[in-house]
Amino acid sequence: MKYTMLALALSVGLLIPFQGIMTASLSQKLENPYLSAVINFSGGLIVFLIALLLSMNSFPAIKKLSSIPWYLYLSGVVGSVFILGALFSLPKIGSMSFFALVIFGQLITTLLVDHYGVFGVPIHRIDITRIAGLLLLIAGTILIIKK
Repeated sequence: MKYTMLALALSVGLLIPFQGIMTASLSQKLENPYLSAVINFSGGLIVFLIALLLSMNSFPAIKKLSSIPWYLYLSGVVGSVFILGALFSLPKIGSMSFFALVIFGQLITTLLVDHYGVFGVPIHRIDITRIAGLLLLIAGTILIIKK
């Protein structure tokens, strides 16, 4: 099971660049970044509506939906900010620089999320090994974006 999940994570990682690259390319061809983003998220909406309809999960009661902290419903906004960032910066700095900086930013954030257990994730304290890994990633990011 662990190796299956590791393979799934790697597969997702291999696909993520295509979302930003394809949406940015579509934006340039349409000459409208916002329409490109709407198309991007419409495709995702369709996929998840189909998955929801095919799943055996029942829809939660309104009471349960209203008891969830409001900020957890903002995840789509976060995804939108990612797409907008890709639409405007990726064509100018290139996909490798864009994703090097995205990954670097993700690792800084997740280092803190893991350390403090934000949103209930399992706690993994910051230690010298994690700091060393982050410093190596900083060096790699600088090498990638340096011209």
